[in-house]
Amino acid sequence: MFKIKSRSKKQKALLQLGWEFIKLQIAGNIPFWGTYLIFAALDKLFMANYYQALLVATVASYTLFFVVDDRWVFSSVRKKRRTSTEVFRFIVFMSFTALLTFNITLQLHDLFGISVYVGQFISAGISILWTFVGLKFWVFSTPRRHKHSPSKRLSRTT
Repeated sequence: MFKIKSRSKKQKALLQLGWEFIKLQIAGNIPFWGTYLIFAALDKLFMANYYQALLVATVASYTLFFVVDDRWVFSSVRKKRRTSTEVFRFIVFMSFTALLTFNITLQLHDLFGISVYVGQFISAGISILWTFVGLKFWVFSTPRRHKHSPSKRLSRTT
């Protein structure tokens, strides 16, 4: 008969981390393709200024991305987290990320003449790793419990 070894906590944690990374890569299509498609619609159908079109598309896509990250990607520790803290952290982190990718896209266009459509692919590729690290370990992190050290009792001598 075959014996099935149980996985250690470390192996389980690594598997969970890998699974979350894969799910984030799938969910990561939301801000990318959402921004891309909304931008294209605003640009081609409504002839919007490319700066404004990119801004609206980015905000709408990242809002949906938060919901999917919270409910699906990092759902395993969801009950242990405080949603208001996550919302604040997500806004800060993704605002930074969106601003950075937004500026990379625009700078590629303004400095090198690269189409905004192509620039979005380049800036998305650059942001993959830092987005996972920031979301996993800061935005959707499991709250840490601080161990309370026993209080030291000072005795008074009179």
